[in-house]
Amino acid sequence: MTGEAQTAPKQGGGAPPKRLMRNYLLNPGFQLKYTGYVVLVTVLVTSGVGGWLGWEAYNFSTAMSDMLVMQDGGGMEVDDTLQEILEAESAAEDARVRNTIIGGIVTLVVLLSFLLGVTGIIITHKIVGPAYKLKLLLGDVAKGQLNLKGGLRKGDELQDVGDAFKAMVRALHDRQTEEVAEIDGILEDAKSADADEALIERITSLRERMSVALED
Repeated sequence: MTGEAQTAPKQGGGAPPKRLMRNYLLNPGFQLKYTGYVVLVTVLVTSGVGGWLGWEAYNFSTAMSDMLVMQDGGGMEVDDTLQEILEAESAAEDARVRNTIIGGIVTLVVLLSFLLGVTGIIITHKIVGPAYKLKLLLGDVAKGQLNLKGGLRKGDELQDVGDAFKAMVRALHDRQTEEVAEIDGILEDAKSADADEALIERITSLRERMSVALED
């Protein structure tokens, strides 16, 4: 009993992140492809510009180091041993500058890629989310339901499309309401004229099928 009580919270605690990821990746193919393009462009541009600036900075650093070495320690008389020490220190400083530049560029690329990757998923979600909702509503209309409830939330993208869709469904609903009323009149006339029972049943069945789409 104790082991089950200790295990249950861990399982419950791990569920929300998975649900959150599924909520944001409603259309993984489109969202990951779009985000991948953004990240790829970011990597190429950042690497190119950062590499060029880093190369210029590294060349300036090595030029300054070479200048100091050629000046023999800034005008002081030095022997071969001291000259070698100066050259070694200059090479070490150049290597430090080079590694710092490379590390900075790599860190910048990784950081920007991560931030833009997350941003890309969030942005595409604001488009895919409403599109997914409209897809569900279209499925309801395809099943014959014309009294739809719900729709796009305030602040969602594709509001114009959502409004046009709601207007279309409302027009279909109004037209079918008029047609059901017309069928009611035809049905009354048929009953008054003692029409064939089979015909009356067919009209009644059609009326019921059309009314189902108008129900709440």
